[in-house]
Amino acid sequence: MRARLHHIAITNFKAFREFSLNLEGRHLLVYGANGAGKSSLYWALYTFLQSARKPRNGIAKYFDPANPQSLLNLHEQKEATPKPGEIALTLRDTATRNDTTYRISQIDHGTFNQPAILKGDLASDFITYRFFFGFSHFRNSEKFDLWPLFEKEILPFCVSTGGQSPYDMWQRIKSGNPNPSNQVGIAGATAYSSFKGNTERFANVLPGIVDSISREAQKFYDKHFSADDPAKVTLKLAVTTPPSATGSNQNEFKFTLPVIEFGVQLDGHTVTKPQSFLNEAKLTQLALSVRFAASLVNLHDSDLKLLVLDDLLVSLDMSNRMLVVDILLSESFASYQKIILTHELGFFREFRRRIGSHHADWRFVSLQGSSAQNIDARTEKNELEKAEDYLNRHDIEEAAMFLRKAAEDTA
Repeated sequence: MRARLHHIAITNFKAFREFSLNLEGRHLLVYGANGAGKSSLYWALYTFLQSARKPRNGIAKYFDPANPQSLLNLHEQKEATPKPGEIALTLRDTATRNDTTYRISQIDHGTFNQPAILKGDLASDFITYRFFFGFSHFRNSEKFDLWPLFEKEILPFCVSTGGQSPYDMWQRIKSGNPNPSNQVGIAGATAYSSFKGNTERFANVLPGIVDSISREAQKFYDKHFSADDPAKVTLKLAVTTPPSATGSNQNEFKFTLPVIEFGVQLDGHTVTKPQSFLNEAKLTQLALSVRFAASLVNLHDSDLKLLVLDDLLVSLDMSNRMLVVDILLSESFASYQKIILTHELGFFREFRRRIGSHHADWRFVSLQGSSAQNIDARTEKNELEKAEDYLNRHDIEEAAMFLRKAAEDTA
């Protein structure tokens, strides 16, 4: 990576009234209690990167107090003169040490078609707990169709082999309405023909993406989760119903949504209802394999590459969480600048402990405050660092107490 995220500044956006955080190019581990702005930080980064390929009005609406899709802070808006909403990220070139700040607001679309942000958007990945909850919510009577999850949680980060954005291709046909303006004659026929062509192009791209993820997911599962399996687990994702559009007028037209089915075999025997037969821990391991595989198959060159995780492991027990932490800290994800968000203080401390001697590459912060007040990012020191602070202030008793806690923690 030639560019690293150096500084985040957020004004009047979601939970933040005025927020500033220096990363100085390091990875970031964040603890934040519910309501402290953790998810707002996730969505600020997501909105910022997505803005590079959206039209100005597609971004300005989030900062427009008159727009129903406004994401401005409700408490700040009650002020006599509220601050204008803005998200500003500063990137530092690792070779030249030069900083460049990009901004988005109601009047500023400084990211639009900027190569650094465009490539960074395609190379970065955002993962939340929703994918793993959604993966295991299917009832026994339901087909294990991952398309609704795939559309929301994976497709926005996919790139086809031709360099196209499958997400953009899907947006052109998502409505299922080829002629929203109700054009007639040649114009109407052209609209139907164009829609069917766009549908066919997306249908040709989607199976290749899903097959790549399926192959990588199997390799990922075998490498990280299969050691204790009593039977060999084989997983498969496939587009069993491609998207299609038929008919050339309103009465005949039919649009079919894609179906992506997920299947499992144990020692070659098909599990007909994985959601009923497998326990939650195994389903979560399979979901992790699928989701991380989607990240790994989409790896491509970019100066900026973020991996942002919001309460990713909330449904795992601590031993499996630490296994996933080791995966995140492995070479597989070494090319990403990682931003890990959690609302669990115990997990925050365990993750920090696992980072160990590489702590200089990380920032550890806790978010303090609420959306009604300012939210601050405070450096979270460990017991040994606190002991050193007290020792420097010649407070031997407090230093000894934190040294004892550090020793207990290590034990």
